[in-house]
Amino acid sequence: MATQKGLRSVLQALGSLWFAAVLLVLLLVAMACATVFESAHGTNQALAVFYHSWWFEVLLWLLGVNVLSALALRFPFSSRQIGFVLAHVSILVTFGGALVTKHFGVDGQVGLIEGQTADRFNVGGDALTVVSNADQSRSTVDWSAPLGRRFRPGEVRGARPLTLGDLRIEVVRCLPDSEWRRQVLNDTSSGTGAGRYIDSAAGRPAVELVLSGDGRDEPAWVFAGQTATVGGVPVSYRQIADRDELDRLVNPAPSTQPASKSMIRLEHQGTAYEFPLEEGLDAPVSLGDTGYTARVLRYLPHATVGPNNRVVGVSDRPVNPYVEVELVGPDGGEMLRAFAKFPDFASMHGAKQADRFKLVLTVSSDARPATPVELLEGPNGELYVCFAQPGFDVFIRRLEMDTAVQSPWPDRELRVLRHYEHARDEWKLEPVEPIREARTPAVLLRLGTGEDISDELWLQKYRPRSVTVAGTSYDLTYSDRIDALGFSITLDSFRVGYYPGGRRPRSFESHVTLTDPNTGRTHSRVISMNHPTSLGGYTFYQSSYRQEHGQTVSFLSVARDPGQPIVFTGYIGMMVGMLVILVTRVQEHRRKGS
Repeated sequence: MATQKGLRSVLQALGSLWFAAVLLVLLLVAMACATVFESAHGTNQALAVFYHSWWFEVLLWLLGVNVLSALALRFPFSSRQIGFVLAHVSILVTFGGALVTKHFGVDGQVGLIEGQTADRFNVGGDALTVVSNADQSRSTVDWSAPLGRRFRPGEVRGARPLTLGDLRIEVVRCLPDSEWRRQVLNDTSSGTGAGRYIDSAAGRPAVELVLSGDGRDEPAWVFAGQTATVGGVPVSYRQIADRDELDRLVNPAPSTQPASKSMIRLEHQGTAYEFPLEEGLDAPVSLGDTGYTARVLRYLPHATVGPNNRVVGVSDRPVNPYVEVELVGPDGGEMLRAFAKFPDFASMHGAKQADRFKLVLTVSSDARPATPVELLEGPNGELYVCFAQPGFDVFIRRLEMDTAVQSPWPDRELRVLRHYEHARDEWKLEPVEPIREARTPAVLLRLGTGEDISDELWLQKYRPRSVTVAGTSYDLTYSDRIDALGFSITLDSFRVGYYPGGRRPRSFESHVTLTDPNTGRTHSRVISMNHPTSLGGYTFYQSSYRQEHGQTVSFLSVARDPGQPIVFTGYIGMMVGMLVILVTRVQEHRRKGS
């Protein structure tokens, strides 16, 4: 008797209206917080932090216990409790449908370009695949609880290991979002950490520079023999081992010679006639005893072919020199044209050259640096900077550590922050916080053969890596779990509708063909944002689209929800039950009033 009273007291507490009200208030507060959180962090994080959390599921289970306890307290039921029973049973049916969806439902995605066919799709989950390059054997392990759904870095427990022959791979740790970040170190040692990648350009001089006027531009590293962009300006780095050569560059001696040493060369019957370009610009030049004279009509240091095949000038730097020479002789005049770097250009494009003369233009090498800013390092490690911005004279300045040098650009200074004689790049995989919407998860793997499972490496999702273990090369891939549709889907065309007068998308739709391999039957369907289509137990929704490599990729959500009919039945039952309760209460009120 005491036991029955104790059990009834427990049921009264669990099935009380007060307990139900507390649970409903907690659920409403949680969902309100989830809505605010979703607006700031995105849907995926809101699902992980709130709706997929253990405490939210506990609240739902407690609400189910409350409903079940309320039913147990009123058993056996009377006829006036039909509405109450129907409404509360329907709540339990709705919870049951949600459980069926959670454990047996499918939620994935397939991406297609026009003309592409797929019979598999990405399922909610993660997979690790290893392929042996020796015999192309492969092995895959699926994790139904996606590691990529984690939103905090942490250890991985309970994930099934992957084996292929003697190779064994274990998942140790997971990062919800990651990126490779560059470090430049001043030594020649080799990094061995799992999250490190060493550049092959090890042991070379490198300089960290900043080119800024307001201090907001990011510094950048420039390695010797390479070109990098610093503050939006290309910067090259050249080492000069010859002291005399460096002195000539840093302290050029005054010269009485013409600035240009370009030569005009005319070949006639095996004999060559040369004269300086400047001489031909001033007056006609006699070509020996041939009776011909040559005069330079036009010279372009940097020429290009514009509209209507007209050669036009681009700049005053000798990047692509071009010349037009008038040849006058006993038989009349001829116009000769030539590019210094493309001597056959005129003949290839149909221009008529003199039958007995060939024009060749030779230009001395450009003493200006190839980039607007060039760093020069002398034999003793001293640094100079050479500015060669178009429109300015080339000038060179000595560089001292952390001392600003004025550049040709207004209010912009060049400053050397660090100078390493034996620099190397080291790329380290680090977590990204806060997590981005388009994030890149990564897993730390421990791998080896036999008892020696000690090697570690980081593997980012969708970015395969090669690794060598015990002399055998393997390709590792961390990606979404893949499942078969049981039929094929082909994207015939994809269309985007825009609002009038602009390019803002209003709607988009995919025209697809579904093919059943068993019967060979095909179904042509149009899938848009508000018009899904179904086949083989799967429903396709138009999810999104994006441009990749000049092509439009249509993304379709693939869903299978076996619990949906159960949930809908629960919804209908609750509405009917509440209606019965309302009618019963009205009838009772009328009877009491009569």
